Amino acid sequence: MQNLKRICSCLSSIEGAAAFYSKFCFYLTLARLDSCRVTSRVRELPGSVSSVTTNMPSTKQIMYFGLLLAVGVFFVFLAFALFLPVMALMPQKFAITFTLGCLFIMGSFFALKGPKAQLFHMISKERLPFTCVFLASMCATIFVSMYLHSYPLSLLFSIIQVLAMLYYVLSYFPGGTTGLKFIGTFLTGSVTKLFGQ
Repeated sequence: MQNLKRICSCLSSIEGAAAFYSKFCFYLTLARLDSCRVTSRVRELPGSVSSVTTNMPSTKQIMYFGLLLAVGVFFVFLAFALFLPVMALMPQKFAITFTLGCLFIMGSFFALKGPKAQLFHMISKERLPFTCVFLASMCATIFVSMYLHSYPLSLLFSIIQVLAMLYYVLSYFPGGTTGLKFIGTFLTGSVTKLFGQ
């Protein structure tokens, strides 16, 4: 009789284990299905992790970006340190070094984002007017200083080029042009409050 009770308790525990196991498998299958649905939904999101990681620049791109940016900053520094004081005598030296610096800085963003992506970004609807002004100011600076040898026009186009280059570089900070406008209005408001106007 005791053996029968043991057999019955073993069978009930086996039935319980089998029921538990079948329920566990059922819930595990539901969890897997739910996980697959969630994973597919996450992949469909526009800012998903996979899209972020595929757009990350490689180490080589970052190296070229840093190198070209450093060369560009060097040429801009050279233009301001050596040739700005003698711009009235030799405007072409300032124009050439400064324009080379701007081209290297622009090239650094081409190396970082890729030539095709950067070109499409520069000719997008919102950035096309700025791109035209930047490129026209570089060409005008070279033309005026090399062929016309005009100090006032060289200075004017160099100032336009400086402003365009600053806008170009600063527009790649977080927030883009909206962030720049916010910072500009904040700084303008602070300066006017400081001087009491």
